[in-house]
Formats: sequence, C-alpha cells, structure tokens
Amino acid sequence: MAADDNVIQFPGGGATAQNRPPLLGFDPFARDQPTLLPRRPERVRFTVHIDLDDALPPIWRKLQLAGDLRLNQLHDILQVAMGWTDSHLHHFVMGPGPLDRRIAPFVTPFAEVEGDEGIHEADVRLDEVVSKPDDRLYYEYDFGDGWEPTILVEKVEQWNEGDPLATCLAGQRACPPEDVGGVGGYGELLDIIAGHTETMEPEYVEQVLNWLPEGYDPDAFSVDEVNDLLEVPELPPLTDWHPAIEGLFQRVYGPALAELTRLVARAAEGSAPSEAEVGALARRYQFLLRTVGTGITLTAAGYLPPKTVDLLYRELDMDDGWIGKGNREDMTAPVLNLRTSATTLGLLRKSRGKLTVTAAGTKVVDDPAGLLRHIAARVPLGKPHEKDAGLIALLIMAAGDNPYHESEFAGRIMFGLGWRIHGDEYGRAAYQWAHSTIDVIRSLGGWLGKQQHTRAAQALLRRP
Repeated sequence: MAADDNVIQFPGGGATAQNRPPLLGFDPFARDQPTLLPRRPERVRFTVHIDLDDALPPIWRKLQLAGDLRLNQLHDILQVAMGWTDSHLHHFVMGPGPLDRRIAPFVTPFAEVEGDEGIHEADVRLDEVVSKPDDRLYYEYDFGDGWEPTILVEKVEQWNEGDPLATCLAGQRACPPEDVGGVGGYGELLDIIAGHTETMEPEYVEQVLNWLPEGYDPDAFSVDEVNDLLEVPELPPLTDWHPAIEGLFQRVYGPALAELTRLVARAAEGSAPSEAEVGALARRYQFLLRTVGTGITLTAAGYLPPKTVDLLYRELDMDDGWIGKGNREDMTAPVLNLRTSATTLGLLRKSRGKLTVTAAGTKVVDDPAGLLRHIAARVPLGKPHEKDAGLIALLIMAAGDNPYHESEFAGRIMFGLGWRIHGDEYGRAAYQWAHSTIDVIRSLGGWLGKQQHTRAAQALLRRP
C-alpha cells in the first residue's frame, strides 16, 4: 500500500504551466476576443464530424449534440468520444471559418488560475460558436502532443423532446494513447505494433510496448461503448445532499464524470429514513455512550476491559457475522471499530488511560436524530484523499452496492479526481483510504447488514 506521502493530487489531471500552447509569435494579450453568435431561442440538434487533424490513418467521430451544451460539457463529451482521459490541458478556439490564431481561446479554469482573461468556456453554448453546416469549432488537447480535432457541422435539425444531449453515430479507429508524443510519436507507435522495428533499438521497442495501455488496438472503436459512457441520467438538486458531492463534480474529469453522475443518481433514489430507522441506526453508538457513562479505565495496552467488550458484543448482536469469543477488543473488530470511530467522530475522548464521553456525545446520547446529524457533519473522515474515497464509498453503499466489490469503480473515480499514487493499484488504494468512513457505516448498520448499510449511507448523505 502506498504511504500517504506518496499520494499526490493533480487538479485538472496534472497539467502544468509548461504544457501551455505555443504562442506562435503572437502576444496573447494582443489577441482579439471571439465574437459570439446569437443564441438560438429554441434547442436544436447539431450533427458534427470530428477529425483528428494530421492523423494517418484517419481517426474521426460523428456525433449528434444539443445546441445548448456548454463548451465545458462539450469538452467532457469529446474526451469520452475520442477515448482520452482528460489528463492534460485543453481549450476551444472560435471559428466558424478557418482557424485564426489571432483569436483568443476560450478561458478554462486552469487558464484563469494562470491569469488569463477573456470569455469562459463554461459560459459559452455550442450554438453561440456554430450555427450552420460547414461551420467549424477548433479544439486543442494536450499542448505537448498537440492534438487538434476539428469539429465540423454537417447538419442542423429540430430538437426532439427526449433526445440525449450527446450521441455517437459513427467513428473510426481508437484515439492515440495519452503522452504518445504527438503525430510523430503515434506514427512510430503504429510501426512498432506492426513489427516495423528494423531501424529501432530493441530496448526502445521493449520500453514502448511495456508503456502501451493494456489491450490497446489502434483499429478498435465501438459506438455502443461510447454511447454507454455518454448516457447519463439527470441529477437531482444537490442542495438536499452532502455539500462535498457538488465538490466532486467541480473536480472530476474525463470518463469518470459520467460514472460519478450515474452513481449519484442511483444513490439519490432512496427515501429519507423513518423515525424508527433513525433509532435503529443510532442505537449502537448510543449504547456505547451509555456504557462508557462517567468513564472507563482502559487496559495497559489501551483497550476496553474484557467485561465491557463482552457486554457490547452480546447486547449489540455483534456475533452476527463475526466469529470469536467477543471478550478481547483487539480480537473483536466490530467492537474495536465502534469505539475507535466514536472517538474519531468526537463522541468519546481517550486521555491518560481513560475513556470518557465528550460534551457532544452527552448531548446526543438520548437524541437519535441529533446523533445522526452529528455524524453526518463529520463524515467522510480522514485526509483529503481519504475524504474523497470515503465519500465515494458512502455513495456506493447508498446505491445498494458493496464498496469492496466496487473498489475498481471507486479507483477510476479517484483517478478522475486527479489523485495519483506510486506503486499501487487504485481500486485497492481507494478501498483502504475509505476504511475509516466504512467503519462508521458498519457501526451504524451492523457488520453484515447490507440493507442497513444502504439506509445508513443514505441517512448520512441526505440533508434535512
């Protein structure tokens, strides 16, 4: 498992100022701002053809897009359709005619941080940059490799209610892998895959093949796979949910955006817990608080006394799903997790070999709803990367799934949030990072209570 100091977050996929596009002899402050077209009063559907400039053999996609899509949404759609991972900087340049480098690109969040001024891509709709067949919009991605897909309008049609915001109609060939080295590096990669390596050093060929994404096939493309990723449900208003969820959407990028959207939509399907459910969820923590009472002296090793462990184990039915005598805290995970999580949540305090109830714990010991509100205000637990992983685990459980079984899924979203680790596997790391938050759910809902875990996660995520 990677140590915490090996966990790094790259907002926006790890872009740096050194990746910014060449200025091609122009002073960026002397560039003209684009002149937007008037917005259409009614939603239309654009059919567009997207060619990856200078790619040989040709790489292209054909999409149908809602005219009122914002350019930041179009960016996410293009990443999915082309097959990239949004690991580098990008920007859009206005047409609708030939590419003019004297026109300033629309401003992205990263460019704004760098001090760029102008029209923000999130404020611009697609129908404000193209309006009729043969109009063009220019998209640039990874300013080091220099990928430049040109978006050409083929058709403008009336919007039909119920149409998806984005649909892939056709395409050809997989996009070049990330960091391949631009058109030249991609051509060299194709030669290596085809076995044309006579003029190359064997060590270099081996290095490229080892670096190549597993299963990469330059001829492969699936319309169905792209549309599966593009098909996302409408989100409920996030004002009723944990505020950190909205923060995830502000930071996630690439294919993980669609996966996160589906997850949140599923998690939000559950109803608010009833009064009886709230009482059932709170009872383990409340029983622990009452048991500690005015204080308990811990063993020399810092654990609860065996009699207290046995009492908690029997009274809280912890033998359901846990094998053991239940009288040693270090050998009884349900009791240990209940006590340590209560301490982390600020309900108990451990000091000078004694465990006592805090003022916050005393306040909620007879108030189940208040106890859940107290816990909800403190989860997810841990450092920033652990909080992200914990929130994803809460969403997974609220959707009725097991975070252990969905660890690879959680790992993909963590990657999409910009987290990077060295020498470890993202799914396993995401599950371990979420452990302290998962322990809270297990303490609320029981060790193996999947349905109770779902209701506990929904209760903590929903705001009154």
